[in-house]
Amino acid sequence: MPEPFRQAPRHHHADRPTNAEPSRRAPIAHRQNPLHTTHRPASPATRDPVGLARLVHHHPAHTTTPPLAALIPPPAPIPAPTGRTRIPAPDTIDVVPGYLAGRDYSNQVFTYLVEQWAWGHSTSTVLGQDFAWSPDHRLRLAAGQLDPGAHWRVAAAKEPLGPPEWMLSFSKETPPESVLAVAEELARTGSSIDWTGEDHPALKAPTDRRTLIHTLQDTGWRSTYRNGELDLEAPGRLARVQIRIDPPGDALDLLSRPHLYVEIGPRDNGGSPPYWQAMATTGTPTVVVDALARALTDPAPLTRDRDWMNEELLEHLSETAANNRPEKATDQPAPGQSPLYTDEDLVATAIALTAEALESIDDFHDADMINDQVIPSTRATTVRTWNDLPHDQKHLAYTLVTDLVVDASHRAPVLFGRTPETAPASRRPTPRIETPLLNLWFTNEDLRAAAAWLSDRRMDWYPPALGDAMWDQTIPSTTDHTEPRTWAMLPDEQRREAIRRTENLINDAADRATLLFDRPSGLEPLTLVSPLYLAGPGHHSRDLAAAPLRDRGWTVTQEPGGATVYTSPCTRVITRARADGTGTAWTTIHRLPLSDDEQWWSSADGRTPPEIIAALHEALAATLKARPHNLFHPTSPNTDALNPVIGAGWHDSYSGPNVISWTEPNAEMATITRLITPDSPDQNTDWVISGGSLGPGRKEGWYLEMPANVPTELLASVTKSLASAAPVARLGRDLTSEHLVYLDVRPLETRYRATSPARSAAARIRSVTTTYERPKPRPGTVSTADHHGLQQAR
Repeated sequence: MPEPFRQAPRHHHADRPTNAEPSRRAPIAHRQNPLHTTHRPASPATRDPVGLARLVHHHPAHTTTPPLAALIPPPAPIPAPTGRTRIPAPDTIDVVPGYLAGRDYSNQVFTYLVEQWAWGHSTSTVLGQDFAWSPDHRLRLAAGQLDPGAHWRVAAAKEPLGPPEWMLSFSKETPPESVLAVAEELARTGSSIDWTGEDHPALKAPTDRRTLIHTLQDTGWRSTYRNGELDLEAPGRLARVQIRIDPPGDALDLLSRPHLYVEIGPRDNGGSPPYWQAMATTGTPTVVVDALARALTDPAPLTRDRDWMNEELLEHLSETAANNRPEKATDQPAPGQSPLYTDEDLVATAIALTAEALESIDDFHDADMINDQVIPSTRATTVRTWNDLPHDQKHLAYTLVTDLVVDASHRAPVLFGRTPETAPASRRPTPRIETPLLNLWFTNEDLRAAAAWLSDRRMDWYPPALGDAMWDQTIPSTTDHTEPRTWAMLPDEQRREAIRRTENLINDAADRATLLFDRPSGLEPLTLVSPLYLAGPGHHSRDLAAAPLRDRGWTVTQEPGGATVYTSPCTRVITRARADGTGTAWTTIHRLPLSDDEQWWSSADGRTPPEIIAALHEALAATLKARPHNLFHPTSPNTDALNPVIGAGWHDSYSGPNVISWTEPNAEMATITRLITPDSPDQNTDWVISGGSLGPGRKEGWYLEMPANVPTELLASVTKSLASAAPVARLGRDLTSEHLVYLDVRPLETRYRATSPARSAAARIRSVTTTYERPKPRPGTVSTADHHGLQQAR
């Protein structure tokens, strides 16, 4: 649940009236509800590009008078606030859904309770607070609390002036109609039913939230139950209700872990507070939360003066930012003329915006949005979310999910029935991770499911600001014209229709986001590759290569230059590891015990596969412990160490009495060479072992060097690694493009998932259908997840 906000949202005008300054209103005969008293004549049409709310300029023909309207006395006329010039009849708009209408500055809630329900009312000018209470002093309403996240507070007590049994709060920007809906329901229960303590509806402990859930679901709200919480989200994804079921939340604490939380605004708003929020403690009775649910789903429009509305709400409702742009010439079509764009223009624009939304995840670092999503493969064992992963694994998972989403951006045309384009690449470096890939707590399928869910969310980023995103974009079919046309240059009606249809295209594509990840289009994030000599350095090369030395008691120290030094127990062998820009370079030196002269050495660059270095260190540490005398002199001719590669089919690539040269047979991408008899003093007789592409300007290969007198056990350990056909674990993002054509690449199955293949597949299917996919809501139905939540609530 998002942290309740601590500051009020920004406003379009700084000189808004306070609660004590009602705005100038029209006579009561024109009111549409007990709180709003404004009526304006018809005026030019208001743009509604996004379709998230219906905005209609008020007109007498649209006016209806609800039953409560006649009960409210007209307020005295109040002059316009000083300091700004007000036009006589500013635009008013009807907002649907009403929860997006935001705050209304007339503040008639207290007036209505006093006039209609005989509540008491007191105002503190010093504190800027209002208080109201029922005639029996058990029901209370306050406004102007210090915390803007709980500006309005509703409470009930068993005894007059007693401590509250429950509390409900609303933030400052809440539509007062929603506050009044709850307060009036309380007032009605207090006046029509005798007070009988705990049996009173205002104090009766709730047994479940079934009515609230059904009220929301019947109007298309989508529900998901996980981790003891039931989340319900409005069809436009601009309203959410979260109910804590197990545990139910804090009994009296509103701001830390409330039982019920309502949030209005985009789910992922870049850290900005929601438009408004409501919170309720565990004991809030059914009659109260049901009244709140009815207010959230009320189809009746709420009328607002657009000049005094919250500017962020206006961006979602009417794109007022576009009205402030310089006027552009528009091509007004003649009567009956066809649109100045084609269906293919709409598809191309939707594809471009979708691809941009997916690719931009690399800039906005949004992958942590998956924190609360369940890892599908853990459903059959111990259920875990991505936030439950160890820090290094979580950081890696975020990077790999980002890779998948960025890679999917080039396949965005698939969602619209078009051909995919060239794939971009993520710019993030591979994070350091200590856990071996085989021991990760997640799988490739988990990553793809998370990427599908995140892509869905990223595609939802556009519709609220779709008019702005399309404004300066060129209409594709006009790019070859002498003067290309932008969407902003279209006539108003055509532009609104184009934005509406583009939004529908993007929303429909978001529902199909899983198609981008149903089957891998390239490398899996987690892979098994062979042969080893083309696998590259991997992501945790130093830890893997140093393990044999640490396990046998070698001392580890750090040098001032940043190198890590491993010293044998006898101190005669020293190994240094130093980062060289491509990985970890390793150097080992063996010294004679008396003279301290260097006897032999080995040197490997940073791109040498760590498994080869680990095999060399394993042979070194084991020989030093069991047969230390073998390190002084070779136990047999060095050429015996070549038997593993010869047996694996390597061929003699250079015939001559003075040269030893063996090359792997498949692509000739690995060699072992040594000059036996040098032709000049400048030539050396060292063993040179290399793999991959080497040469001027080519940095994907690696090399390892040893002197001619290196112990046979050490050289043999390297050749055995080169000859091995066993695959090694690698991140797909770390494989080099130059070597892919020669690699055998397969998906990696992590060891952590111990379930059978059938159960694993079933878990993956359940995760996609219940957690990550966006099924169409069916009013009046309860999903399996909701049923489980209802059982818990009972």
